[in-house]
Amino acid sequence: MNYKFTIFIDESGTLSDIKDKVIVVAAVGTNNVIKIDEIFKVLLKKERLRKQTRELKYYTSGDKTKRLFFENIIKNDFDIFILEVEKMGRKIPDTPEHFAFLCCLLLNDVFSFYTEISEIIIDRHFSRDYDVEKFNKTLKQLLPNLPNILHVDSRKEKRVNVADMIAGAVLANETGKSTEYYKMFEKQIISEKRLNWVEAKRKFVNKKLA
Repeated sequence: MNYKFTIFIDESGTLSDIKDKVIVVAAVGTNNVIKIDEIFKVLLKKERLRKQTRELKYYTSGDKTKRLFFENIIKNDFDIFILEVEKMGRKIPDTPEHFAFLCCLLLNDVFSFYTEISEIIIDRHFSRDYDVEKFNKTLKQLLPNLPNILHVDSRKEKRVNVADMIAGAVLANETGKSTEYYKMFEKQIISEKRLNWVEAKRKFVNKKLA
């Protein structure tokens, strides 16, 4: 592929919450971000959905919103990449390093598929600038040829919400809460990697990170 793609990343589930058995990190790639804007326009045309679409989140959206969103996802040529990590009953510290490890595992698959990526846009995971900088440093050590990384507030940068919706639907499918929405976009998934936390962390044991 010779086009420059934008990658949107978000997660569903929490590393540090022992009640969450699985954490999902999703990446959505497109070479035309305007397609995402058009999906929001469709949602906004529905009067009953207007208040909800200021910040589109899987777990706060109603079924009508979800169904309309995923119907429009499958009409467009989005590429979807999924990482699912079984926490094995552990309470895992939600550190910049740990989140960078997860994003690295996911991005390895993304980079295998795309030859040109213009930027990576991540729903801001950490509130402190120090943690964001530590995340960026760790990820760049793991993946030296990274393009530009942006950490955004999903209330202001709506486009990143596509990754939240995908991650939420995957987690709902994985936990048995709902299979409907996952099945709607399943054929657009380029890669879906499953592993447990021990396997995930083992991949980085020998990495020398400053």
